[in-house]
Amino acid sequence: MKWIKKGQLFNPDGSLWWSKKYALYPSPYYIPEKNIIRVFYGTVDDNFYGRTAYLDLDADDPMKIKHDPKEFVIDLGIKGTFDDCGATPACAIKVNGKDFLYYSGFCRSHQSPYHIFSGLSILNDEGVYEKYSKVPVLDRTDLEYFDRAGQSVIEDNGIYKSWYVSGITWETLNTKLFTNKQMPVHTIRYATSIDGVNWQAFEKPSIEFEGDEEFGFGRPWVYYDGKIYRMWYSIRKKNLPYSMGYAESLDGVNWTRKDKEVGIHVSESGWDSEMVCYGAVLKVKNKTFMFYNGNNQGATGFGLAELEM
Repeated sequence: MKWIKKGQLFNPDGSLWWSKKYALYPSPYYIPEKNIIRVFYGTVDDNFYGRTAYLDLDADDPMKIKHDPKEFVIDLGIKGTFDDCGATPACAIKVNGKDFLYYSGFCRSHQSPYHIFSGLSILNDEGVYEKYSKVPVLDRTDLEYFDRAGQSVIEDNGIYKSWYVSGITWETLNTKLFTNKQMPVHTIRYATSIDGVNWQAFEKPSIEFEGDEEFGFGRPWVYYDGKIYRMWYSIRKKNLPYSMGYAESLDGVNWTRKDKEVGIHVSESGWDSEMVCYGAVLKVKNKTFMFYNGNNQGATGFGLAELEM
C-alpha cells in the first residue's frame, strides 16, 4: 500500500490554558448525517495534564476544518482516580445506539513515571460526554498491572472486539536515544465484549517483538473489511524514534506482521521528518484516510494521508 501525505492538519497555537502544546492520538469518527469526520485528539496544559478535544472536518475534503469548538470534552478525573493526570482519546464507536468514546487515563507515580488504564465516556442527551465510571473499563490484572489503554474497538456480528496497549514491565534504558530513562515495555493484546463495557482479554499478545531492539508497541488501530483484519500500530525501538507498523489477521487473534507494506514513512523535512506514529485509519465513502502524529509524538500536531487507489 502507499499513503499520499496531504500535510499537517492541526497543531495547537498555545492560546488556550488547557491546550498549550501537542495534538496526540488523532481518533477519527465519521458522522454521515452531518457529512463530517470528527477527530478527537489529546492536548496538554503547562503541567502536561492531558485532556480530550475535537475538530470537525469536511468529509469530502478532510483538510478543511469546519468547526473547532476550542473546548475540551473530557477533563481530568478527581484526585486519586486513574485519570487524574490525563484523559486522552483512544477510539469512538456506536454501541447499542449510544456514542461511546474510549480514552486513556493517566496517573503519575513515584516509583514509575505513570500508569495508564482505559476509561469510557458516553454522549448524553444534552450532547455532553459523561464519564461512565470513576474506575477504568480495562483495569489492573495480575498479568497487566500498570498499563491497559489505547483501545481500538470495532463491532463484528454483535461482538465488540478491542486491541489495546498492554504493559509488561518498566525498563531503564541507556542508548543513543534514551539516557538512564525509565521506559514502559508494551505489547498489544486482544479482548472481546458483548456490551462494550465488560471485557474478556486474551493472554496471548497480538503482535510479537522482532529482535532485541524493539521494546514497545503504541496505539493499535484496527479496520475490518469483512474478510481481513488490518492493524496499524507504532513501533518503539531502543535507538530509533517511533515508526509505523502494519499487520494482518483472518481471525483478529493470530496476526502476521507486514511492516514493510505500511506505506508511510518520515518526510525529508518538516513536521513529520523525524517520526510518524499513532496512525488511525478511516474509510469514508470511496476514500481511505490516515490521521497520524509526527515529530516528538504529537508535539507538531497531526496530519492527514490518503491511501492511493
